[in-house]
Amino acid sequence: MRDWMIRAGKTFVQAFFGVLIPAVCTLLSGGWPESWGAVWVLLSPAVSAALSAAISAVWNLLLEQRGEAV
Repeated sequence: MRDWMIRAGKTFVQAFFGVLIPAVCTLLSGGWPESWGAVWVLLSPAVSAALSAAISAVWNLLLEQRGEAV
């Protein structure tokens, strides 16, 4: 597996849990969400982590293509 894929995967996991933990705390204190805004609180960790991983993957892929050390 290429280095940039591994780095993007690690970034995804770090970002996902970084935003999931506060969302779970919100869910546990308020019960099951009854509005779309509350549902978004639960979905935002995956979206945030995916964006972070995509940025990391593109960045590291570009560095790899230029021959720079990552």
